[in-house]
Amino acid sequence: MSSSGPGPLLEGRTALITGGGGTIASATARLFADHGADVAIADIDAERTNQAVESVRERGRNSIGVVSDLTVDGAVEAAVDSAIDALSRVDILVNALGHAKNNFGPFQNSDSADWEWLYRMNLRHVYAASHRAVPAMIERGWGRVINFSSVEGQRSMPYAAAYTGFKGGIESFTKSLGVELAGYGVRVNAIAVDKTSSHQTGFYAMPPEYEEHVKVWVPAGRFGRGEDVANVALFLASDLAEWVVGHTVVADGGTLAAGGWFRTPQRWTNSPLLVQYFEDEDRNASRPWNLQ
Repeated sequence: MSSSGPGPLLEGRTALITGGGGTIASATARLFADHGADVAIADIDAERTNQAVESVRERGRNSIGVVSDLTVDGAVEAAVDSAIDALSRVDILVNALGHAKNNFGPFQNSDSADWEWLYRMNLRHVYAASHRAVPAMIERGWGRVINFSSVEGQRSMPYAAAYTGFKGGIESFTKSLGVELAGYGVRVNAIAVDKTSSHQTGFYAMPPEYEEHVKVWVPAGRFGRGEDVANVALFLASDLAEWVVGHTVVADGGTLAAGGWFRTPQRWTNSPLLVQYFEDEDRNASRPWNLQ
């Protein structure tokens, strides 16, 4: 199996993953299948959806793909229905769809069309899919809802105020719904991601000379992989998370906890560009004492 520890953790379970063709989501699908789950994949990209479906089937589990724009009214509910029709039920709902649109700029330059797009891409489908899937989970007395947020739901991101607002909304929704459903055996939790190589981040492609700086940006010393986050999703989807209710697990290699501190080759600093610029002996002697 791809994950160490006890297993299989999801034997006999069924899952639906929205945005399932993405790097993290498809890694989650594979890991769920490794642990005995049948998995439905819903995504707008047909090629990636088919690849994710095939990866599940290669592991001996049942899978279907739903190729759909899940931001359209009724689409995500239809995806839940399709998963139930094919797999008999949805025990685990993973709301992995999300995007920042990447047209960052001052809030005053944004408009209602931007907000609506970000709302539908990041938050509305979480409500809709959960609303559709949760009643049957309550009836069976067991269920898992895993929502995907971002560290930007907890910290600032200048020029992306609307996006961070919706990510924060996911985390508030997760808390309240998690508490509301805990007594029914349904666990609702979230994962906040940062610095993970994926389609949306362009896999952090950069010139070789920049590679040495990854250790400055990420305390863990590297960019994350889809499998790193999938391991967290597996935990939250399993019975191991029975005592975890309404929480957001941060999977970011330490960037949020670092709180603006960075590790340069010589020291930890909260002024990384300034310190790196002066990190040579000739300039070091003339620096102010508080920057040495």
